[in-house]
Amino acid sequence: MNRKPTKKKKITFTLPEREGEVLSLYAKENGISRPAAVRRMVRAALHQYSSALSHAEPRNQLGLFDVVQIDIFNSTSKVNDN
Repeated sequence: MNRKPTKKKKITFTLPEREGEVLSLYAKENGISRPAAVRRMVRAALHQYSSALSHAEPRNQLGLFDVVQIDIFNSTSKVNDN
């Protein structure tokens, strides 16, 4: 099987001096390079964001299928199925 190499996107950014020092300390503590530390942090943050994104309700649904409950005082409330 011939596998195609994955395309990588190069991104450049700048950090304030103090944050650069903290990044260096983080990388040194974990025994990795600074670019590897940045990749690890970005990958973790994107994983957390994508998992939160998958649980989000699409905005265009307008709550059409929400369960509405009416109590004896004729007040309505939305029911969560968590």
